[in-house]
Amino acid sequence: VLAVVASIIVMTFASSNENVTFAEAKEHLNERVKVIGTFDKTSGVEYNPLVNPNRTVFYITDKAGEKQKIELIHKDGKPMGLEQSESVTLEGQWKEDNSFHADYVLMKCPSKYNEQQHSLK
Repeated sequence: VLAVVASIIVMTFASSNENVTFAEAKEHLNERVKVIGTFDKTSGVEYNPLVNPNRTVFYITDKAGEKQKIELIHKDGKPMGLEQSESVTLEGQWKEDNSFHADYVLMKCPSKYNEQQHSLK
């Protein structure tokens, strides 16, 4: 029983860690995937807490260079620091409306320290 439980946990962890591009996400319609990209600062963020405090819309460019509109639905609303992030990890699904619907976002923000200032010579 422990071996079965352990293999299920390992398979789930391995499959959820595979990163895909938006093109690959489109091939897996309605399946949960993880996409890593960069926030597109030129497109900005659409967030109106008076209309829907759980919905944030923004654009991400994936590692293949494809820019896509992201609809993030999350109970905590707009992620703080999104505009300053260096990279963004999204988990969600490609939907029939030809957009990526995320329900999880992890942002890597730039260090407030410069590497040169902290290098040892």
